[in-house]
Amino acid sequence: MASLAKATAPACDGLVCKLGEPDRVAAAWIDGNPLHPTWVATVETPSSRLWCWSGTLAEEPFAIHPPNWMSPGRSSLDAFVQAATTTLRNSAQALCLRPHHRHVLSDVPGCMRLLRENAGIGLHISLAPADLISPDMVKDLPDHLERIFSTLGPRAAIVLLQDLGPIDQHNLLAPVALGDGILPRDQVLQLIKDHVPAETPIVVMPQRLPEQLAWLGCKV
Repeated sequence: MASLAKATAPACDGLVCKLGEPDRVAAAWIDGNPLHPTWVATVETPSSRLWCWSGTLAEEPFAIHPPNWMSPGRSSLDAFVQAATTTLRNSAQALCLRPHHRHVLSDVPGCMRLLRENAGIGLHISLAPADLISPDMVKDLPDHLERIFSTLGPRAAIVLLQDLGPIDQHNLLAPVALGDGILPRDQVLQLIKDHVPAETPIVVMPQRLPEQLAWLGCKV
């Protein structure tokens, strides 16, 4: 839209907008690795919430890297959070981190610990079950989904729903559109109803949007 209007594009890689109301922006997505020294973001976005990965110490975005889950990873994340939230507080904005099972913020206990230790400073997390499920967790998928939603659902600022597709070349479950993978629809819808507040944005990617909205039971 900015390009067509010959205006300066927003300083972000994507916007989370309410369906049918593009002027209502829930978050500005900043891609890349926030723990890498070359990562740069700006507060000049059309949202009061900046959303990004929790980051990794690995050179590749989703490589297995054990230091992520040891003191070096946590120290790097803590330093980033403190610097970012201090800056954002001055512009009345908040930081929302997106966990991933190969990043520094990789699981439910880690998310809860981060929220407890940073209460009241404008730090949020998002819940994206496809990001927290590794291939070896699929055999117990219902149990993992129950734990993820029951703990993080009431606390997440954003819920991003993507389905779990085939294992890709990086030994990750490829994210696909809802209905194109193995995510159990009835369980997920019940978990949302039971644990996610009605005001929390439920986000889907734009691909195959009518089919995904039908999966969610939305009428458009």
